[in-house]
Amino acid sequence: MQPEKDKNLVLTTRIIYLPLFVSGLLLALKTAHSQPILTILKIAVALAFVALLEISFAHKIKKTPTKIVLAILSILFFLAALLGIMLITNENS
Repeated sequence: MQPEKDKNLVLTTRIIYLPLFVSGLLLALKTAHSQPILTILKIAVALAFVALLEISFAHKIKKTPTKIVLAILSILFFLAALLGIMLITNENS
């Protein structure tokens, strides 16, 4: 990618972070009292995902290979999504 496209991608993902963090906070406030361990785990995985995503952008700008980082990002994304779905379904049961 060209530097301008890289900047646009980084900006777009950072804009997407905001509603993700707000919805995650609302979910955490709703489920923290009934499922504290799962809630903390979900928050930790989501934060790890965002941190690793930022690291991958830094690597991409430097043009170093990031296949392992992308694999870990995929795992963290799906794990965070799965934990969020588990929290929602367990709270509604």
